[in-house]
Amino acid sequence: MNFSSNYFLAPMASYTDKPFRKIAKDYGAGLTISELISINSIYYNNPKAFALAKRNDNEIPFAIQLFGYDIDLFIKAALKIESMCDIIDINAGCPVPKVLKAKAGAYLLKEKKHLISIVESLKKYIKKPVSVKVRMGFDNDNINTIDFYKDLENAGCDMVTIHARLRNGFYNSSVDYEHIALVCSRLKIPVVANGGIDSYEKLKEVKKITNCKYFMIGQAALKKPYIFEDLLNKKDSSRNIEYIKNLMLNHFTLMIEEYGENAHKLFRKFAHRYLSGYKNAKLINFCINNSKNSQEILNIINSIK
Repeated sequence: MNFSSNYFLAPMASYTDKPFRKIAKDYGAGLTISELISINSIYYNNPKAFALAKRNDNEIPFAIQLFGYDIDLFIKAALKIESMCDIIDINAGCPVPKVLKAKAGAYLLKEKKHLISIVESLKKYIKKPVSVKVRMGFDNDNINTIDFYKDLENAGCDMVTIHARLRNGFYNSSVDYEHIALVCSRLKIPVVANGGIDSYEKLKEVKKITNCKYFMIGQAALKKPYIFEDLLNKKDSSRNIEYIKNLMLNHFTLMIEEYGENAHKLFRKFAHRYLSGYKNAKLINFCINNSKNSQEILNIINSIK
């Protein structure tokens, strides 16, 4: 596996779609990953699932993240989408109740032998690398051991990303970088550190603790996708409102190209992230939330000062 940089964009449901991934890649993300996609939806040829799996021309390499439980369906789904990506990623970290109810995502950390079997089975049938994204454990009684990570490696896993929070920690609890450090020191495959990296200064801290080579950025990229540029430049930057305005226009234009008139509804959540902390953000977001079409959104963005 070759990456254009050591800083990856985390897969985030309803956010890391094709337009946003293009922006992250343009800023220097070394790996982009699809939103999580159900193995059932791929197996039953759901058009929405295959739309989620489409990549941009600049997304090299690109991973498709699958979630589910049934091993046979995992194999069949992976075979169907293998040609569309460079890496197949298994989601073993999503904490959302709906996903857990389907015995998928972080639930797999409660049945670690089953997760190992999924990896072993995929490696028998597909030629592309297989990676796994995990939480550090399901709960305090089910924290991942070194033996578990070793079993993943021995099963053929080509790379493991560790979001060093428990399932019930969701996205705001403290991050146990020492857990990642221990795993990184014991595995031969690449270990990607994930959780709480929101600046170059934070990256330096995480790098010092974990000794990892690769890092995954999630929530912070939604407000400032240029964080990848900052990390590559080894310096945090502050972008003025004019820069943010142009970034929003570029992003929204990409969304119109992808989604047509429906883009104005889908863009709202991104606008809130971009404008967080800026003057008049509350008023601008109110206007964007109540917009009726794409032209109104463009007018609102162009009026930002």
